[in-house]
Amino acid sequence: MFKKSFALIGITIISMLLIAGCMQKQETETEDGNPIITTVRTLDDGTVFKDGEDVNNNVVTQWAEDELGIKFNTLWTRPNDEQYNQQLRLAMSANEPLPDVFQVTDAQMISDLIESGRVMSIDDAIEEHASPRLKELFEQFPEAFYQATVDGVRYGIPRLSGGNGSDTVMYVRQDWLDEFDLEAPTTIEELEEVMEIFVHEDPDGNGADDTIGITLSAGDVGFGRTNVGDTSFIFGSYGNFMPGLWSEAEDGSIQYGSIQPNMKDALAKLNEWFEKGYLSKEIAIEPEDQAQQSFIAGKSGIIIAPPWAFDYPIGDLFSNNPDAVVKPYALPEGIDGEAGRKGERLMTGSFLFSTEFEHMDKYFEYLDAIYGYTFGESDYFENGLFEGYDYVMQDGDPVYDAAGIEEITGEQKVDPGRYFLPTNVPAIPYQMYGILEEFHETERAPESAYEASLAGREPEYVEAAALVNQQNDIRVENLFTGPPTETMIKSWENLERMELEIFANIVYGNESIDAFDDFVERWKSTGGEQVTTEVNEWYNSVQ
Repeated sequence: MFKKSFALIGITIISMLLIAGCMQKQETETEDGNPIITTVRTLDDGTVFKDGEDVNNNVVTQWAEDELGIKFNTLWTRPNDEQYNQQLRLAMSANEPLPDVFQVTDAQMISDLIESGRVMSIDDAIEEHASPRLKELFEQFPEAFYQATVDGVRYGIPRLSGGNGSDTVMYVRQDWLDEFDLEAPTTIEELEEVMEIFVHEDPDGNGADDTIGITLSAGDVGFGRTNVGDTSFIFGSYGNFMPGLWSEAEDGSIQYGSIQPNMKDALAKLNEWFEKGYLSKEIAIEPEDQAQQSFIAGKSGIIIAPPWAFDYPIGDLFSNNPDAVVKPYALPEGIDGEAGRKGERLMTGSFLFSTEFEHMDKYFEYLDAIYGYTFGESDYFENGLFEGYDYVMQDGDPVYDAAGIEEITGEQKVDPGRYFLPTNVPAIPYQMYGILEEFHETERAPESAYEASLAGREPEYVEAAALVNQQNDIRVENLFTGPPTETMIKSWENLERMELEIFANIVYGNESIDAFDDFVERWKSTGGEQVTTEVNEWYNSVQ
């Protein structure tokens, strides 16, 4: 009891010290009269600084000050979104001044900040200060603004994603296919024929019955929600709804995918595969980082994963088995030619701005400058971002690959894009994989430093990216990006638990497929129907 009391006192004191530190008077201009823009951010282990640099003193902050006349002051950092959101809530509760500009990924937090009246609307600022190419980009993806839109007024600039960057392909053990003189499967039926051999013909040659057909994962997040081990393609083989996603129905409304009829067909198929030994016995409980071990260990012949997975985790397979050969292929189609997959969201959060912030013109100048690198039309980044970081010059030409940089400099390659406000090089949806598809399909040379940085990727990664881009027409996005609705706050945890349980029980054969119909009725009657009404009210409001 006493230990708990002391712990609570300690947390309170630490929180008060944090608040006191953050509430010190913030300077708004440098001695030279340049604006100081305050911010806060997550700072995970993937952000590496060179010796002598830190979040407030690095090659990017120095560039911004020298070239744009902007001094950035990061007031505090946290290692992940959870701690970041906790600190923001603490600041709001203490009525602490907000930083000038800051990124928020949590929809409820965005809603609360807008409702507080402490963040500004940005429609006028976009019109007055955004460059023509930024305005064109924003107009191309209006739905990316929905997360921070209330009553038709926009309050946030979206942090755009790669669009399809985490969409999946089918990676197959090509050496196993070749051993049995098999072609890569293009349909679910052909996939089953391949998995039958992978399970029963001892493809790893160890004389034991210890292989599975395909690595899939539902883990603790549910079917269709993971990246590595993604199951969404199975549901997409039977219709255009995905578990956990809100998608547009024929009547123009948006409906929850997990209660749609194609779920029933897909769950029946997964149960069939489970009974035949094609899947891991822990498919419904293993998170993806555990599920992927079956492929890395050479006990699975197929894994569904994004292109970036070829580096990790698939790359670990080659450490265990240097003779293994893995190739990417398009996701297989269903019997009727249907295909679908879970699509990455167009944005991964929004940048909000304190109502006290007076330099939106400088923010947009900065945003346009760093987007210039991605657009391939930059006044600052002709050969790359920063020499000695993401590239080095040798014999008058830039070198981009990590091995080359480390050999020339004797230092680890560092990604300075992680220092930018978006915590990475700013993205344009579908651009990156579109460029990689062109590299894969043609022999055209890179036309900018950004393209040159992509051209040196592994051939398998480039091919996987091309395949993802070629199947963009089958991607299904989550159209609900708003804060939890009133009924969601009260009922969603129970509704989600019901869903996870019934899906797992059907796949494991603990309940018949007809139990799905009972689940749908219970889902609707215990809050789901009202949630659907509220989600559609939100959707109509942001249109």
